[in-house]
Amino acid sequence: MPNQPVREIKTGEEVAAFIKDPSPAVLHFYASWAPSCEQTNQLLDDLMAEVPLSMRAAYIDAEALPGVSLNYKIAAAPTLVFFHRGKEVDRVDGFVPKDIQKKLILVASRSGGQEEESSDPVPPAPASKKESLNDRLKSLVESHRVMLFMKGNPERPECGFSRTIVQILNSHNIKYGSFDIYSDEEVRQGLKEYSNWPTYPQLYLDGELIGGLDVVKEEFADQEFVDKLPKVETKPLEERLKELVNRSRLMLFMKGDREVPKCGFSRTIVQLLNDARADYQTFDILQDEEVRQGLKEFSNWPTYPQLYFDGELIGGLDVVKEELLDTHFLRQIPRVRLN
Repeated sequence: MPNQPVREIKTGEEVAAFIKDPSPAVLHFYASWAPSCEQTNQLLDDLMAEVPLSMRAAYIDAEALPGVSLNYKIAAAPTLVFFHRGKEVDRVDGFVPKDIQKKLILVASRSGGQEEESSDPVPPAPASKKESLNDRLKSLVESHRVMLFMKGNPERPECGFSRTIVQILNSHNIKYGSFDIYSDEEVRQGLKEYSNWPTYPQLYLDGELIGGLDVVKEEFADQEFVDKLPKVETKPLEERLKELVNRSRLMLFMKGDREVPKCGFSRTIVQLLNDARADYQTFDILQDEEVRQGLKEFSNWPTYPQLYFDGELIGGLDVVKEELLDTHFLRQIPRVRLN
């Protein structure tokens, strides 16, 4: 039976029950304000799906449960504490992917009654097969000057990190290729070793790894870096605006992005759409002055945020508030399915 994704634990009683279970487990002491904690949960999700041994994973808000954090001497987030038979057997302080992966596999190996020393090593792949895969990976990362390996595709990203990096590239009008790592398990696993980078998305420039989302955000804050990237040929502004408002059935033009809104109105409209489980994309108008000014005239609407449905303007925050109270409107818009 496959392992379950990392889940959130919210009470001390749940923590006690989680630890009491004798099977191998990892508990992530998390902080909502720390990007590295989100990366840690993403890495845990990937590892839980890939490790063929039984393992449980959960996370708690370290600040919301200070007694538990104090009991386990948590000094910073992220911290991962590994348990077996109800006792702490190891830990990793900070986002250190190699250590997390290594210790998770070692602790999980105890589920079959084996200790670390007696676990059977995984045989390495034959040299010829590995060389062939590396040749293929090299060809993929060099297929475009800017190459993105992501979950899903730019039209339909399948995780928040991939969605955000696509929005960054699109808002800067970057010309890039992409590869859906869900479409090829050999590439998904092989690229982690090839790049020495354990999570996705991964962005490459001229065949060299730039990094994941956090690194890309930092690089795109440097205008010299942005200037050297290949750009999509500029189209007439009106044609470009038509394409942008139709990029998604539900398209929000805002200050910032859905993960980091940069004004109160944008933050509120994102919360409303998220609460309604709306399936939408965003465009950060602070990243493109031409779009920011041109869309005001295009839509005959002078302020932001602006929400579009099937290419037609719905309006700003007040209009959207009213529309979301209308059950007929809610039935029409695309919505995220509940698992």
